[in-house]
Amino acid sequence: MSEVRIKKNTLLRLARKSGIKRISKEALMEVENFILELTEKVSKRAIDLATHAKRMTVKKEDVELAIR
Repeated sequence: MSEVRIKKNTLLRLARKSGIKRISKEALMEVENFILELTEKVSKRAIDLATHAKRMTVKKEDVELAIR
């Protein structure tokens, strides 16, 4: 499985939306790592919830519960 990456422009757009005018490459990489780790944790939890409900499909409610 190839490594998942978030495009630099996407990260810069997120940073600018949150009020950051300038950001270093290192900080951008940290933000990317944080987002990917958080996404992985939420996804795994949502899969567990769907499996517990005896479903193969992860629903919106599973993701909402996984975030809490």
